[in-house]
Formats: sequence, structure tokens, C-alpha cells
Amino acid sequence: MTRQQLKKRYWIFGGVGTGLLGFGLSALVESGFLKYSNAPTWQWVVAGTLSLALIMTGVNFLFESFRCKLKLAKEDM
Repeated sequence: MTRQQLKKRYWIFGGVGTGLLGFGLSALVESGFLKYSNAPTWQWVVAGTLSLALIMTGVNFLFESFRCKLKLAKEDM
């Protein structure tokens, strides 16, 4: 993988990962509000599960971004 591709991958995965993590955390809080607003059980369970999936996807994307950054730093040595 070229240096240019690594930089592009670093920025894309970092940006998307941060966005997914933030969105997932917001959705998790909203599913908590659903639970205590007498919404049907299936509704807040599905919302919570999907928000946790978004959070984990965002974290994995951030790890990939960090891996690309480490490769870039290794090339500079």
C-alpha cells in the first residue's frame, strides 16, 4: 500500500469511525429514554442493540485508522 493510500485510509476510517461512535452513543442515550418513557420493550431493545453495533463499528474503524497511522510513522523512520 502506498503512502498516499495509507493517508487516505487513515483520514477516511478516522472520520467515519468518529462519526459512527458519536452517533452510536447518542442513539444509546435515546434508547435509554425510550425505555423509561413506556415504549414497547421490543422498541428500546432493538434501538439499544443497533446503537451498540454502531459504537463497536466506530471503535473498530478508529483502530484501523490508528493502524494506518502506525504504518505511516514506521515508514518515516
